[in-house]
Amino acid sequence: MKHTALIVEDDPATRHVLATTLGTAGIETIFAETGAAMWQRLKDEPDLIVLDLSLPDADGLELLRQLRQQSEIPVLIHSNRSDEIERIIGIEIGADDFLPKPCNLRELLARVRGLLRRCQTKPTSARTEGGNRLHFGNWVLNTASRELATLDGTPTALGVSAYALLTAFLEKPFEPLSREHLSRVLKREYTPYDRIIDVHVSQIRRILGAQPDGSAYIKTLRSQGYVFIAPVECH
Repeated sequence: MKHTALIVEDDPATRHVLATTLGTAGIETIFAETGAAMWQRLKDEPDLIVLDLSLPDADGLELLRQLRQQSEIPVLIHSNRSDEIERIIGIEIGADDFLPKPCNLRELLARVRGLLRRCQTKPTSARTEGGNRLHFGNWVLNTASRELATLDGTPTALGVSAYALLTAFLEKPFEPLSREHLSRVLKREYTPYDRIIDVHVSQIRRILGAQPDGSAYIKTLRSQGYVFIAPVECH
């Protein structure tokens, strides 16, 4: 199956390098040099966006914020603006991954492939084979449509990385999951000081809010990882 990546980047040399790198894996590329052009190219229905944060007409973080109000397309930020705060804000807003410029192009390709696989892979565990609706607290996750909604049916946006992590938690409630395990869920190489997992978990906590008794759905286990602490029913 052919995939298409939308590269939102104003530097011609970077666009060429990214297109060549993705092309080695058979991933087609289309381009947008500005934020305005990005909205136009979305009509071509790309499978993934590689987004620079510094564009001539727009701030990439604001573009991402607006995009997440209408789409859950995977977004990999690729930017010179790569300090810790920018990375955390990007993930909190809805980016699925973040790589600084310059980066190892083989790693970028691996991250892109991982995001594309996450979009296509449906859960196959014993918990999800018997039904497609996982009910916990005031929430329902539909694993067929990948939609998270409240009990009254109000949907909530959930990016592909957050979806993958939430599904992993729901499949093993009350079971500690290490950061290394969660990195494998995201098809990332685990590094001890990589905070991407922590930021995604923080994002999920913010989305879910508190349980009916006031406690958080996900508890941090010092030196171990995280544990989901609510019963999960599969319908």
